[in-house]
Amino acid sequence: MLNMQEINHRQESPAWRWLLATVFLFPILPEYISPFLLFAAFIVFKVQWSREGKKAKVGTIGKAVIAFMSLALISVLWSNTKLDTLGTAGLWWAVFLILVMIYNLADTKQKIDELLKSAVLSGVVNGIVGTVQVCSYALCKAGYISSKLVLPTPIYKDIDKAVYSWLPFDIMTNTFDDRASGFFSNPNLLATYLIFVYPLSVYLFLNAKTKKQKILYFAANLFISAGISSTMTRAGCVIVLVGWAFMFIVLIKRHGKALLKILLPTLIIIIPSMLARYGVISIPPNNPAGTGELPHEAATAAAQAAKQSSANHFVIWESVIDYITENIQVFFAGLGFGCESTGNFLLENYGLDKPHAHNFVLEIWAELGIIGIIAIFAVIVITAVMLFKTKAPSGKRYDLIFYIFTSLLMFLGFGLSDYIFNSPKQIILFMMFIGLTQAVSRCYEQNEPNYIEIHQGGKNTVREHAEMLT
Repeated sequence: MLNMQEINHRQESPAWRWLLATVFLFPILPEYISPFLLFAAFIVFKVQWSREGKKAKVGTIGKAVIAFMSLALISVLWSNTKLDTLGTAGLWWAVFLILVMIYNLADTKQKIDELLKSAVLSGVVNGIVGTVQVCSYALCKAGYISSKLVLPTPIYKDIDKAVYSWLPFDIMTNTFDDRASGFFSNPNLLATYLIFVYPLSVYLFLNAKTKKQKILYFAANLFISAGISSTMTRAGCVIVLVGWAFMFIVLIKRHGKALLKILLPTLIIIIPSMLARYGVISIPPNNPAGTGELPHEAATAAAQAAKQSSANHFVIWESVIDYITENIQVFFAGLGFGCESTGNFLLENYGLDKPHAHNFVLEIWAELGIIGIIAIFAVIVITAVMLFKTKAPSGKRYDLIFYIFTSLLMFLGFGLSDYIFNSPKQIILFMMFIGLTQAVSRCYEQNEPNYIEIHQGGKNTVREHAEMLT
């Protein structure tokens, strides 16, 4: 059993510092650089584990994920888009490393909180950048500032185009000047990450120990909400409001008043974004000569575009269901992992120029058939069961489990209107859920034996260890 000196050493170990850096920097660096940071971190972890004579464990859910990823890799045998299938499956195997690192390194409650803080801080940075992007665009459109002062969205726009044009295959680089993308490549990717960290920021706010911490985590939630609003992603905004309502209903007795403090800024920030997407409010353009589009015309166009976008989603879903149910092989085994196959049949068979099914259930079904759906839902169900089987009947322990579960629900809920496994920055979130779930389960399931053994070290040791576990 580790003594306190060994525990403190593990907390300051190179592998742990690399893991924290990866969690913070992965959502900030470009898609084509972030995975290499993870590889470097895993090498440091592996070297440290080898020196300590330990073997890296993947855990029960990790084994289920390996089964799903193996199916994805095997599907290259019947895929007509083999390069895309191999590359997409490879991305899953690559970001799986974060699951392994979290499960093995996050062995105390204190470490789990540090991981959550790193993820939330990265969300804050993205939220601030996204807010500046959309606000500077609005000020430029209204004629208050020069276009040179507009912060590009996405932030790596020019670098992305240069890198993607150099690659031997095509990657879409369409961007939206009026919708923030932060450090991500499009607004929906940014929304996915901010939806992931929103409940975690609420958890940190509710469980802050000092007034200063309360203010800091309240501000963090404010910036994350602003970031979600700046993406103008309708489903993302709705998911955040529904997620808050779910948290309030479940925890009304314990945190009702504190959650109401979160509600007001969330509503003030989120609602205008939804109204803007539906053309209820609009930015008046700089139109001194009286030419060009009038404000009411712009609002009407925005409303029509939003309604058309919603209608398009239903057309896509109907087309995907039609194709799957009309092809017995696709129904059971899919076309092969990767979105390219879905985009191909939507264009060739239905005249829809869409990259994916805009729904993670339908997309996985089209790629890996009903077998793939069963495999991915097995992972999700096992994750939820492990969370709620953890010994955490009340107090802060329950809060941690509940907010991780809420984050997972919101992540999957957003996936019903968009594909949430479309990039390494999205796939890694799923791996982080599983790593955190297994880490939380291990920390709390083992706390009683640990306490008994460390008790022999003296009262001070017992007190210090208890503080780490609660």
